[in-house]
Amino acid sequence: MADDPFGEAFRDHLDGKRPVLTIERDDGYTDEHDFDDYFAGFDQFPQCEKEALSLAKGRVLDIGLGAGRVSLHLQSLGMDVTGIDISDLALETSRRRGVRKAVKMSACELDLPRGSIDTAVAFGNNFGVCGTPEGVLGMMVRLREVVADGGTFLAESIDPTTTDRPAHLEYHRRNRERGRYPGQVRIRERYEGTVGGWWDLLMVTPDEMKGLAERSGWRVRKVITEPDSGTIYVGVMVKD
Repeated sequence: MADDPFGEAFRDHLDGKRPVLTIERDDGYTDEHDFDDYFAGFDQFPQCEKEALSLAKGRVLDIGLGAGRVSLHLQSLGMDVTGIDISDLALETSRRRGVRKAVKMSACELDLPRGSIDTAVAFGNNFGVCGTPEGVLGMMVRLREVVADGGTFLAESIDPTTTDRPAHLEYHRRNRERGRYPGQVRIRERYEGTVGGWWDLLMVTPDEMKGLAERSGWRVRKVITEPDSGTIYVGVMVKD
């Protein structure tokens, strides 16, 4: 199995440890990450996620299952939920926590029957997990085939333009000079002795999300922002 810092931290948190993951960006910027949010109950979810999840119905696809917080909540409401992740340890952790359908699958290579899903959910930064505008666009095109007519895609992102940190603003400037979206970052994770490989993650503004939606055949019905914070939001997209 490839090095999996996130998965190891999920497993250790479930086993009672207090893991702290280091996220390293390709310009040398680092940030530390604890895991409480990944194991949060519904009452601890951001308000924008709570409001968005009230729109979930039917057969649900949880993109980026992680430790299973979204799947477990929707399961508790009686929904048929399939969670996907590429991390074997994340899948193991979510199953131990009670997720019934945890499948190893990349969001960038969705292999599900046409029309088999009514609601897709991509919370956290999982909307941008395919890394580039082209990668995310490809995911959305395929997802539109997988989601039934009248279905919904609940997509969460961080608006990168809300930051005032000089290191982030400089990174955004360099991205623009290279013709990239400001919020396209190249990162890797470190946890104890494990170092993951470099990968791209795309964070988008609401307008950039709307642009990708239009290009892939989705319609953004509304954008739900987090109260008192312009940083995170959920785009509610529908397949007409």
